[in-house]
Amino acid sequence: MTAIFFVAEGQHQSSAKFDSGLHRQISELTTISTDTRVMLGEVVAVAPTDDNLILSRPPRWMEGEIMIRRGLFVSLVAASLLLAAGTAAQAGGDGAFRAGPLRVVTQNLYVGGDILLPLSVPPEEFQDAATVVIQQILATNYPERAMKLSDLMRKEWPHLVGLQEVYHVKICFDVEQSNCLLDQDYLEILLDSLNQGWAGYREVATVTNIDLQNLPASLPNGTPNGIPIFVSITDRDVILAHRFVWTENPVAANFQIALPVNNPLLPGFSVLRGYAMVDAFVWGREYRFVNTHLEVAGSGSPLEPFFRAVQTSQALELVALLQQDDHVQVVVGDFNSDPFDGPFNDCAAPGGQCPTPYAIMSGANPFGALYTDMWLERRGPFSYGNTCCQATLLDNVISQLDERVDLIWARQASDYYGPRFIRNVRAKVIGEELRDKTAASIATPNGLWPSDHAGVSAKMILRSPK
Repeated sequence: MTAIFFVAEGQHQSSAKFDSGLHRQISELTTISTDTRVMLGEVVAVAPTDDNLILSRPPRWMEGEIMIRRGLFVSLVAASLLLAAGTAAQAGGDGAFRAGPLRVVTQNLYVGGDILLPLSVPPEEFQDAATVVIQQILATNYPERAMKLSDLMRKEWPHLVGLQEVYHVKICFDVEQSNCLLDQDYLEILLDSLNQGWAGYREVATVTNIDLQNLPASLPNGTPNGIPIFVSITDRDVILAHRFVWTENPVAANFQIALPVNNPLLPGFSVLRGYAMVDAFVWGREYRFVNTHLEVAGSGSPLEPFFRAVQTSQALELVALLQQDDHVQVVVGDFNSDPFDGPFNDCAAPGGQCPTPYAIMSGANPFGALYTDMWLERRGPFSYGNTCCQATLLDNVISQLDERVDLIWARQASDYYGPRFIRNVRAKVIGEELRDKTAASIATPNGLWPSDHAGVSAKMILRSPK
């Protein structure tokens, strides 16, 4: 009895045992050993009882099948070569760029009150206004909100996070700040909650904006024996990176143009805004990640034209700075500008018209730069993507978000060529559902929204230089 192995198109289980005189149907399968030399379309016959090696053609009933499979094999090889050639051509031929996944989140944490209120009243009302803000901050309970915010971020598992309004609030009985009733560092509280379960996020770039120390105030219910209290607030914009993301070259600065405050209690004070940026390496791809918070629009205020002028100046300054950088850029933040604001708004500038920050970023006017709004690239059902704003005390029952001002932008490398550099964008608003609110309590029977802004998460694939 001779064991005959028919080998076609790389198959390793097409052997049969035949009676030497009857050419019976296949009765048994076996496997070729790895040291047997195999040739496509040939037959290797091995006699198990001796060393004879016979090479012959397969029987006629198998020739057709072998020819079909050989044709399929050749077709698959040809198709693979054509696909590889097409891909190389699309990539520019030399493979100078490659695609990689990136996940980012932007979130305004919200201080918890109308922090600009004391700055907008007459000096004699300053202390009363500061007391109102203290009451708001205590009522909106940041430590509890931070747990919700961290849960929302952790579910997205971002490589990079841009945070705005990352405050440090102190209410102390002395100017040395050694005896404090309240000392809340919003960044420290958030990281403590976010890093539960080995998430491993860290601060990699920070810009300090408003920094007011030891402002006289009073508690809502007064203080024992009339002891004065002093309030200190520090506002920051912060970039967080996951522990698997390498970062370098952090840059942080305030915008040159800021909103001045005319208050004799705060001589020379302006509401500073700024930006932070860092080079980030994610799975071997390098990106320039930028986080910013532009001035508010002041909608409905008599000073709205001045707010708009400052806001436009800051957006133009940011774009002018970023145009000097050649990296693939991802820019996130609270831009205080909605796409429906249009290309221009009335403002206190020569000519009376200012381009809106959204128009500047999207390149909708000659002063701007061509960044891509990730929300407009997203897949999935239609959504306006509104992110602003809940009630001051965060206790509104139904969400009242009606503006899309928290944005994620991307721009290709300056020397990029080839197919579209963005694909497979998955973006969503986070923190806008009723289930995202804090638990109801006696003090907050409706629960609290995590922030007055919803966050935005985006997962995308970007092509970047090798």
